[in-house]
Amino acid sequence: MQNIPGFDSFLTFQKKLVKKIAWPYSSDQESIYHWRALILFSILLGGLILGSVAFIATAALLIKSKAWGLIIFDVFAAFLGFALLFVHRIRFEIRAAIACISFYVIGLSVILSFGVLSGGPAWLFSFAVLAGVLLGNQAAFSAIFVNTVSLSIIGFLISTGKIGTDLPFFNTPQAMIAAGVNFIVLNAIISISVSALMKGLNAGEKRYRLIAENVADVIWTMDMNLNLTYISPSILQMQGYTPGECLKMPLAKIFTPESYEKVIKIFETKLVQIETKDDELWEPDIFELEQYCKDGTIIWTNVHARVLKGLDNKPKGILGITRDITERKKNVKEKIKAQVIAGEQKKLALVGQIAGKMAHDFNNVLGIIMGQAELALLDCKDGEMKKAFDLIFNQTIRGKNLTKNLIAFAKSSQPRQEFFFINQKIDFVLNLVKNDLEGITVIKENLDEVELMADPGMIEHALVNLLQNSIHALSRRENPKIIIRSSSLDGEILFEIEDNGCGIPEEHLLDIFEPSFTLKGSKDATESYQNGIKGTGYGLANVKKYIELHRGKIFVESKPDTGTKVTICLPVIQKGLTKKEKTSIDKAKRYSKKHILIVEDESALSEVQYTILSQEPFKHTVDVAPNGPVAIDLIEKNRYDLVSLDYILPGKINGKDVYDHIRRLNPSIPVLFLSGNIEFLESIETLKKKDPNVDHLSKPCRNIEYVNCLNHLLEKRSS
Repeated sequence: MQNIPGFDSFLTFQKKLVKKIAWPYSSDQESIYHWRALILFSILLGGLILGSVAFIATAALLIKSKAWGLIIFDVFAAFLGFALLFVHRIRFEIRAAIACISFYVIGLSVILSFGVLSGGPAWLFSFAVLAGVLLGNQAAFSAIFVNTVSLSIIGFLISTGKIGTDLPFFNTPQAMIAAGVNFIVLNAIISISVSALMKGLNAGEKRYRLIAENVADVIWTMDMNLNLTYISPSILQMQGYTPGECLKMPLAKIFTPESYEKVIKIFETKLVQIETKDDELWEPDIFELEQYCKDGTIIWTNVHARVLKGLDNKPKGILGITRDITERKKNVKEKIKAQVIAGEQKKLALVGQIAGKMAHDFNNVLGIIMGQAELALLDCKDGEMKKAFDLIFNQTIRGKNLTKNLIAFAKSSQPRQEFFFINQKIDFVLNLVKNDLEGITVIKENLDEVELMADPGMIEHALVNLLQNSIHALSRRENPKIIIRSSSLDGEILFEIEDNGCGIPEEHLLDIFEPSFTLKGSKDATESYQNGIKGTGYGLANVKKYIELHRGKIFVESKPDTGTKVTICLPVIQKGLTKKEKTSIDKAKRYSKKHILIVEDESALSEVQYTILSQEPFKHTVDVAPNGPVAIDLIEKNRYDLVSLDYILPGKINGKDVYDHIRRLNPSIPVLFLSGNIEFLESIETLKKKDPNVDHLSKPCRNIEYVNCLNHLLEKRSS
């Protein structure tokens, strides 16, 4: 049929017509259900068109024969055909059943009106075949039974003379009966064969759909115009769209602009290659794309695609599988970042070791020089000599600060977790540097009273460094001013330090956090700072390190001769779950009344964890161990459903030692590690591959992240 000129064009026109005016039974244009609908549509449309032509041609004969019943039925059938085509509320099965019954009624009417040698038996024959095609085996058997009964009754009426006895092709009634039996047998063979074929196709499609609709990956097909023709239901889980929504969307709305251009380029290039050589599969390493989700977020996907060829070996469509690799990309990115950080930490650790060993002796040397310089300054009367001793004394102070900052930067330690009010810490730091703030206007704005869980020493050190930078930047300014703002927004604490100082050149904004980088002292090419102001180059590097250890962010805005604004965002750790978080947990699957052990040396953090887990909506029984020995003792005495375990613990027994002890006693109890330690981050991924009942969170983490991770581990254990 495909070689008939214009046949493909006719099929294309037919499909478009179906899509425009027929019922939307199936969004998948290649499903058996859709093709059954297409067959029924073709029958109804063809019946209406051809039936109208035949009715017009035979109208005079029907009127002359006074076949009023057939005329009325033909008119009724026409209205019924229109209704079945255009009234979309009627189910497919009902449409198909009505259409099949119409074939039967037409056939029976023709036989009764014009005899058995009219076209009536052909309608009855089609009635049974179409019942098998559109409605399946049972409908085919029922139709054959109805045909058998109907023809038997008609044969009986003819043989008894009740209706016409003009049988030119049959010598005897027995010959007529034999012909009727052959008709029924042939009708049964074809109807049952067709219905069996449809059943087999349907079974194969069901197996295919069982796979397609239950895999996490999205399976899809396209035509050669790059229009989606099928997409599996897993698209809902992956991107939030229903298959029907996706099929109506152009590719430009599914992919990000850059990925869309990549898709079009690859498709066009590959389709040309396929025309000339056997190259069917797109390599996964060049077909990683960004796609939009319904909520506007973007995910990374890996796409495998193969061209589908027809019997003529020409491309007819594209079959593809899309996999969400967002988490994998994130893990790879985090791993690379962790490796970079680990490399830097190793180098800095070496610097720290050297600096730590040298610091004591070096500071002793500086102390002697500093002390002698001070004594000399007390007794010195010569102006030039006094100036030289002043320089020596100031350089010893600079050396001391440089050593202090270098050790602080190189030292690798986890932040301690304590609750304190950020505004109180700001006031404390302002008091520390009040002598340096003389002549500077300090303004505090929007100071929300927000409690922060963080390392107070690190935050204090960060604030001192930022304020000192602002003070230095104001050294040559008239009307110097520093504005300090603090607020809370969307679960974060924000505080800003803004000055109207000399600012930072744009070309150096990306360099200011680099260790040893400074624009002060000998690097002050623009003479923006007062003479004598020098920098170590480690102040902002330390600030950035402290903020990132708290899983925070730091932003710098600056313009030369205008000023600088530094914004710091830190996550808020509440002392309990918020009402909104509790509501979200209630809606999700959660576990309650379990026995949980918390191993945590930071009392502020363990109190929060204990409060959350022991109260509504969980009501767990919770024990707390502040160190490794206590944890091991409790594990040996009790049977726990889960252990929340800090990796870094005081004393000789760390979190890994506790974990090893747990696994010797119980190989499957869920364990949630909490730590921001670099060595831990490197080793935990390897441990998770070996042990499915292990997970981890980096400190500090939000309460909702903590309880969700616990629930996830408990769910894995229960399943």
